[in-house]
Amino acid sequence: MQLPRISGTVSAHLVRSLIGATTSQTKNRLARLPDLATEVLEDDLARISTPSLIRVWESLVLTEPRTTIGTLILEDAPIGTFGTWDYLITSGPCLRESLTQAVDLISTIGDPAAEKLLVEEDGRNFTIRHATGTWGPDVVQAVDIFALSLFLTRARAATDLHISPSRVTITHQAPPQVRQMARFFGTDQIHFDAPYNSISFREDDVRKPLPKSQPGMDRILAHHAKMLLASSHSVLEWHDHFRIVLTNAFQQETATLENVAACLSVSPRTLQRRLADHDTTWSAEVEAVRHERTMELLRTTDSPLTSIARHVGYSDARALRRAVLRWEGKTPRDVRKAAATRGAP
Repeated sequence: MQLPRISGTVSAHLVRSLIGATTSQTKNRLARLPDLATEVLEDDLARISTPSLIRVWESLVLTEPRTTIGTLILEDAPIGTFGTWDYLITSGPCLRESLTQAVDLISTIGDPAAEKLLVEEDGRNFTIRHATGTWGPDVVQAVDIFALSLFLTRARAATDLHISPSRVTITHQAPPQVRQMARFFGTDQIHFDAPYNSISFREDDVRKPLPKSQPGMDRILAHHAKMLLASSHSVLEWHDHFRIVLTNAFQQETATLENVAACLSVSPRTLQRRLADHDTTWSAEVEAVRHERTMELLRTTDSPLTSIARHVGYSDARALRRAVLRWEGKTPRDVRKAAATRGAP
């Protein structure tokens, strides 16, 4: 079956669940992004750009760095929250087969270019390894813990038992909420600073028949999941997607051609060709986002000009002043005065 280009996107189900855990103010701010509007998130076939998903994660972890927010979200996320993918885990003949199928079809909810999953078995344990993209450290930690927690909560729902993993490994340092994590996972066998992220279940637990299993239902749901993927659609056009990636790169101070191309899973040369197809260039796009980001920082923060200059890629405050004068016909001080007069935040 030919599937649409879904790399660089995630399901609306996933984003809805995360946005639901944010504050009202944050929801309103995120809704201004073109693929996070309410009507978009209500479309179960919509695929949201991964950069927009990362903006949601950044909002979630901003108030509490190195948070275990993912475990809290999943405690209030019943089966069905993530659509068909959830039912793949509850419908198989045993947890081993259900989890394996859910790993194979992780693109139903996640970004196949960013989420890497691997199943391992050694006769005693059934292990799922997880790795994600190279975003900010707080976001990566939150995503990693969320992913492991997701498989645990779904395994418990599938078995109707409060099963505990035999072992959990996490590549990050132990967070302040380590005791909360131990209670959630039901084990003190959580190893931090590990070489990879993983969750292991005992072989006896994953081979027991599932109480909700119906013969053949797992195959029907797997086929349905593939049909949904074939019918899904990316909300953003390529250039809009590129612009979000570039804006995020500016916020993380990683706005180089090589880094942005890697985020889009293309070579720098291919990225430049794609931009040419849209009658623009890398330099023009950088200038446009730099302009937009500079104005935002001038109008909404009191950061020193030297700090803003460094953030948007200028050598010093002098170069920033010249750029603002060229863009706006005003000095940075005049821009800030005008924003204050309008009552800007």
